[in-house]
Amino acid sequence: MLSPATGEWSIYWVNSKYGELSLPPVVGRFTDGVGTFYCDEDYEGQPIKTRYTWSDITETAAHWEQAFSTDGGQTWEVNWTADFTRSD
Repeated sequence: MLSPATGEWSIYWVNSKYGELSLPPVVGRFTDGVGTFYCDEDYEGQPIKTRYTWSDITETAAHWEQAFSTDGGQTWEVNWTADFTRSD
């Protein structure tokens, strides 16, 4: 969801088991063709930062990755990547 007031996007996951929005959303923006989005979460009782990055965006493709940080964003561990393509 785009906030016209701030120019920031919010990305929400939907819990497939319960059909509910998972909170908090990751929030960020696109700069020079790369979208970077962040949120603070708890993972097994430990505070972490989550980062999503959208890159290599074309009319028919995009690359996405998820990373976690346990040190306040100083280092990141990428734990999931996906490459998307659109077919006609």
